[in-house]
Amino acid sequence: MARRVSRMVVKVLLGLALVQALIILPPQSNMMKQATAAEDDPSIVATWMWNTYAIWRDKDQTLDYLSQNSVNLVYLQIDEEIPVDVYRIFIKEAGERGIEIQALGGKPDWVLPEKQEELYKFIYWVKAYNNSSRSAERFGGIHLDVEPYVLPQWQTDQDTIIGNWMDTVSGFVQEVKSDTYLTVGADLPVWLEWFLVPDGKGDTTTLTDYMIGRLDQITLMAYIDNAQGIINAVSKELNEAAGKSLVIGVETMDNNEANSSFYAKGKAQMTSELDTVIQSLSSHPSYGGYAIHEYDSWVALRE
Repeated sequence: MARRVSRMVVKVLLGLALVQALIILPPQSNMMKQATAAEDDPSIVATWMWNTYAIWRDKDQTLDYLSQNSVNLVYLQIDEEIPVDVYRIFIKEAGERGIEIQALGGKPDWVLPEKQEELYKFIYWVKAYNNSSRSAERFGGIHLDVEPYVLPQWQTDQDTIIGNWMDTVSGFVQEVKSDTYLTVGADLPVWLEWFLVPDGKGDTTTLTDYMIGRLDQITLMAYIDNAQGIINAVSKELNEAAGKSLVIGVETMDNNEANSSFYAKGKAQMTSELDTVIQSLSSHPSYGGYAIHEYDSWVALRE
């Protein structure tokens, strides 16, 4: 209860500021849900863009690379220091190439009650931006990357952190869906089935099932450098998703973790392994495509 009260206080305070901003913004002209690239094509090819300056200083080169590699969905980190017109131009030109842009944000500590303000500020920024932009310039969704298992509290008070995480995701979805049709998505690890949580019906379910049941779109961080390992890692989630689309993420950064990244193997080997994954899983009703983490390291990856 305390977590929910805290969340409501944050929402009310930040919501007042948003309402003041929206008074001078034109409302979105079309309240019908617009088709997105991710919905039109069940085979998603996505990437994360944490370095938002790429859309400003290297816009054309960035769009060319995305197009050449058949990317149709980008999780783009929001940097409020970048002028909004930069976002508008990039999103519009990406859309002309069949690429959907979703707003990306998140920190591990956003699950903590005292940090909820940052989450809702992020959501309200996206809403205000979309309401002040033309249809072709708007974000198609909001994508969270919140990984509380890296917090020290995960080791000392795991049950509380898991509860906070569940509340954070529920609050995120509720707030976004309260007045938009934006896609709500998140990055999730491939081991959440280890944790049983209340299902709200007097029984228990896996943490995976809880998250999948609330989000529109899930990207599984299957950071393994071989096809069979990836397939094995996501098999339970695919079966638990009951037809909801799951995107399988792979890593290209040098993360100093054995067998978890294609950094040392290069683009050709990654492409070969992903082809095997696609051939194996594409007929599964919950397979939605793949995502490459992340744009800069992917571009720099050796052939």
